[in-house]
Amino acid sequence: MLKASPFLHILQMNDDYLALYHSLSLEIAFVEKHLFESCESENGFIAFDDESKLVLDSLAEIGLLIKKDSDGLEMYNSYQSALKSPSINILYLLLTDACNLRCGYCYFLANMDKGYKFSFMQEETAVAAINMFGRCIAKSDSKDQQIVIYGGEPLLNRQTLLTTLRYIDKSKDKGTLPSYVSVTINTNGILLDNEIVKQAKKSKAVIAISIDGPKEIHNQKRIYQSGKESFDDVIKGYNLAKSAGAKLGICITVDKHNIFQLEDVVHWTINELEAKGMGFNILIENSQNMTENDYSKYSQLAAEKLIGCFKIARKKGIYEDRIMRRVKCFVEKEPVLSDCGGCGLQIVVSPDGKIGTCQAFCGSKEYFVSKPFDTFEPEKHRFWKEWRSRSPLSLDECKNCIALGNCGGGCPYSAYKRHGTLWSLDDRFCVHAKATVEFLIRDLWQKQNQ
Repeated sequence: MLKASPFLHILQMNDDYLALYHSLSLEIAFVEKHLFESCESENGFIAFDDESKLVLDSLAEIGLLIKKDSDGLEMYNSYQSALKSPSINILYLLLTDACNLRCGYCYFLANMDKGYKFSFMQEETAVAAINMFGRCIAKSDSKDQQIVIYGGEPLLNRQTLLTTLRYIDKSKDKGTLPSYVSVTINTNGILLDNEIVKQAKKSKAVIAISIDGPKEIHNQKRIYQSGKESFDDVIKGYNLAKSAGAKLGICITVDKHNIFQLEDVVHWTINELEAKGMGFNILIENSQNMTENDYSKYSQLAAEKLIGCFKIARKKGIYEDRIMRRVKCFVEKEPVLSDCGGCGLQIVVSPDGKIGTCQAFCGSKEYFVSKPFDTFEPEKHRFWKEWRSRSPLSLDECKNCIALGNCGGGCPYSAYKRHGTLWSLDDRFCVHAKATVEFLIRDLWQKQNQ
């Protein structure tokens, strides 16, 4: 006698076949509908012949069906235990909280009060933060460790940027940082120059430039404080880095200025910019006056458009980061406990030398502390413990969701700003995660049929 796992979800593929999907282990089986349904009784699943016994045994072997006397929560409980232990693998260095643009959807500056005084990180602060990071990651078994140089606009703090890149290289040579630690510079690209590009290339850093589409689209949101358009200056910086052979990535934020032309934006990015990789950003809450109806429409349309754009990028052999994160989990059957590094996996250092969990709180300094870099252990601090626990596996609303093991919970900051607590849902991401999982299941079915 067997029964359905509490994490079993069933999707109909066609008139004859069902997809059976375990939302936590990410196991999947395609089963003839008549065989599966004929085995089901009021008390569970019972084999009536050799063929149905083979089907039930196979489904039980991969955990889609479980023994009648089991609760099926062993894996769920083990992952919940893992959420009690923060493990630092990411360092965000906010070289400045100032920016030379005023993008309409920016969540970073939107969290800063009028009269907020912008600051710039000193070189010695960056060096001390890198040393702290090296000490933290020495405790981790992960090989997926990264340093993100961020802002505001980090290139406004040019000398500290160059010092940071050179010190990272020096630390790798000395062995205080592992050689595999990756480095990304998130920038609008406007202030890129030959020296910065040359150093980024030498340091094997990825220069991730925000470009939302062709000129007429990009300039609707990404403008200077004066209202001047930024596209020509951004493309100049992009072409400088490209001609120098630096590693490049393109970040595209999805908002009403480009959401209806998003597939065209992908084609343009591939054909005109010759991009080898791109990533889409779903809007992070910035207190814009968006109605609930607009919010719902945006969430659904963004989910659909991101899947369509992934299909285009896949066909062209271009890496698209947003969906590929979901694909990686799906293929490797490795549940993701959190999608955001802020959930107990990163340290953020503000320009004034404070240490926090999430860069979005730089303005208010919530979840930031003033601690000595040479002795601070974030894994033991209550902020990092709380954020590590923030996962779909800790939220009752998520337990019965098809995207439980493939979601990661989206953005805690968006949840906080929208609902007043980290422990609520990031509604926009929920829609994206569910739609993506169903797409991956149906996509696999189609490929198997081919």
